[in-house]
Amino acid sequence: MKKIYYLWILLLMNFSSVLYSQTTKSTVDQLSAYANTDTVQGWKHSGLVGLAFGQTSLNKWVAGGEKSTITGNFTLNASANYLKGKWFWNNNLLAEYGMIYATSTDWQKAADRLSITSIGGEKISNKWAAAGLLNFSTQFTKGYNYPNRSNYISTLFAPAYIDAALGFAYKPSPKYTLFLSPVAERVTLVLDDSLSNAGAFGVNAGKKVKFETGAYIMGNTNQKISENLNLISSVFLFTPYNDRFGNFDMVWDILFNYKLNKYFSASLNTTLRYYEGEIKTIQFKEIFGLGLTYTF
Repeated sequence: MKKIYYLWILLLMNFSSVLYSQTTKSTVDQLSAYANTDTVQGWKHSGLVGLAFGQTSLNKWVAGGEKSTITGNFTLNASANYLKGKWFWNNNLLAEYGMIYATSTDWQKAADRLSITSIGGEKISNKWAAAGLLNFSTQFTKGYNYPNRSNYISTLFAPAYIDAALGFAYKPSPKYTLFLSPVAERVTLVLDDSLSNAGAFGVNAGKKVKFETGAYIMGNTNQKISENLNLISSVFLFTPYNDRFGNFDMVWDILFNYKLNKYFSASLNTTLRYYEGEIKTIQFKEIFGLGLTYTF
């Protein structure tokens, strides 16, 4: 895929429409302490931990299908925010791991992600701040092109991405954050020898590190849509200053969590991903489940 301008425009239009929508009072304020004048000085911690399950069983089912399937997915989304006067430092951890079992394929991985985002800076007006951002992302375990399990195609730190950016953060309300950076550096790591030698994930064959300078955009919202429904969504966009300029690498996560009672909830988690160094097509993942959720 050479260009994804239309997709980028669609994402920004979608995020803009969410940005100015009318919603009820907010819950967890992710990357937002500096824009809320009522926020208590010092540290504020919050987050969500979820464990979701799904199961299907068929016996002589004429319509056909897998005889038995089981899914399990763990999600942790936690924030630690610090505020002192006009200075702020906000951190977010996203960890996700999921497995699926089917009679014909046995157990295989369905979700695997670790992402840490840190943003800090100083307020320069009521809604704007000069800020710097650091983001790290990778996965926990080996990934395979199922059903082929003979050779893995990814693993811990292969790939891993480090994004460092300087720019400005815009926060019209405690529920939303938009970070814009004209100066950003992306480091792609492929620390596994076999994947490095194959030139996987855009690195030169035999090399384990790739550097790219470009522009970076991050958007985030964390809000309570209704009494029992929470939304956490974030989008990360990066385009390099080279012949690929205008082609945005992208990760867009959306998590809806509906609280059924004190301990149980239903969740819908989607990820839209496009990394040209991984595969030149849009990746999409959707997980729906019922399970345990704890917010703090």
